[in-house]
Amino acid sequence: MPLDLTKLNKEQRVAVVHGKGPLLIVAGAGTGKTTVITQRIVYLIEKGETKPEEILAVTFTEKAAAEMEERVDVLLPYGYVDLWISTFHSFCERILRDYALDIGLPADFKILDNTAGWLLVYRNLDKFDLNYYKPLGNPTKFIQALISHFSHCKDQGIYPEDYLEYAEKLKTRDDMPEDDETERIKEVAGAFHTYQRLLLENSSLDFGDLINYCLKLFQKRQLILKKYREKFKYILVDEFQDTNWAQYELIKILAESKNNLTVCADDDQAIYRWRGASFSNIIQFKKDFPKAKQISLVKNYRSCQNILDLAYKFIKANDPDRLEYVNKISKKLFAKEKGRGIIEHISAKSLEEEVNKTIKKILEILKKDKDADYNDFAILVRANDAANPFIKALERTGLPYQFLASKGLYSKPVVLDVISYFKLLDNYHESPAVYRILNMPFLEIPPQDIMKLTQYSYKRTKSLYESMEELPLIPGISSKTQEKIVSVLSLIKNHTIF
Repeated sequence: MPLDLTKLNKEQRVAVVHGKGPLLIVAGAGTGKTTVITQRIVYLIEKGETKPEEILAVTFTEKAAAEMEERVDVLLPYGYVDLWISTFHSFCERILRDYALDIGLPADFKILDNTAGWLLVYRNLDKFDLNYYKPLGNPTKFIQALISHFSHCKDQGIYPEDYLEYAEKLKTRDDMPEDDETERIKEVAGAFHTYQRLLLENSSLDFGDLINYCLKLFQKRQLILKKYREKFKYILVDEFQDTNWAQYELIKILAESKNNLTVCADDDQAIYRWRGASFSNIIQFKKDFPKAKQISLVKNYRSCQNILDLAYKFIKANDPDRLEYVNKISKKLFAKEKGRGIIEHISAKSLEEEVNKTIKKILEILKKDKDADYNDFAILVRANDAANPFIKALERTGLPYQFLASKGLYSKPVVLDVISYFKLLDNYHESPAVYRILNMPFLEIPPQDIMKLTQYSYKRTKSLYESMEELPLIPGISSKTQEKIVSVLSLIKNHTIF
């Protein structure tokens, strides 16, 4: 499909057809930044400026990378299969798989997520010289906090040897008494060193290592760096505001000396500041590339003007820690959509009241608007745990939902279901586990039948499992539910025969 630039607005078109040299695209929410990046990739290929395999495009999530790749694939003719579109971590893993031995890493390294990292430390806790971070009552209390701290260090390019050197300097300074704080820092530095040694001994890397070792590879092996500098004639970075120090250094060293680097950023949409990302990278980009062309995308295709105006009023409260304030540019968005959006503030005196009013509002809209669908609603919360009251209310009301938060493995409902079943097999009297099993959706046991079962259990001071075995004695339970419970009992007995 040939590229049609007439559908783009003026600013988008200028960004797409930009020639060589650094380019900073400041793109507000809903201004079509992904469209600009994908069409810029296609434009560079169609105009013969470069080959598909000579373009590197990186973003932050697998979903965003897949979406970008899909859009480019639709716009390009068949046969363009060598595009490098991926996340930062996937890109670095691909490089390290080929050149791990050149930097002293095992070629068959494993990648550990947070849970696997925690287990590695837990199993080797005796190898850590911990005092402050190993309380007697709960020796594993601070493992996750330590791993998170090590991850932050790696995001900023701080290695264990740097931390140890810093701790030693504190120890030897005449004006720094060797107090508890100094000892604590020395303990953390030693733990960081031990953790990194354990990773390497187990042929493992964490996500921070992927970026840092790839950066080290390019810094120490100039021939490899030269190969990839020559290979990638154009580099594009989406969500640049979410890059940390190490990621920016990696991109910067790759882009030299052609500096055909396009970054798309909006500090107001930064979501990884907790992980070391900082809008200062955008400021630093302007300093590193003073001749960079800057284009602001401010035409919004998603919302009505009154919604944009209210959002802008709120985000201005973050001044002076915003690019708009620092660079003296305007990021105020202008709606292409006509009309006014409905903004309503629901006031409640308690969390329970807030949840009930929210669910009531959803039901009210569904009843009023016949074209509305469940997919038209989204409930946003500040943290994963804050969603729990809404989830319970949705379940009580019978409203279908999807919880899309990136939760830990052991918090996922399907894993909790499996764990509950294992607990039940280990101990038939584990009533909370039985209750969770009975509420599993595929069984379709009505809540009123489960209520009768729990009431019988409470009155007879029996476990739920024992009550299930006395099912014929419990009045009012439907025949369908009885069949399902008999089936569950049969499964339990079959799975406990060793």
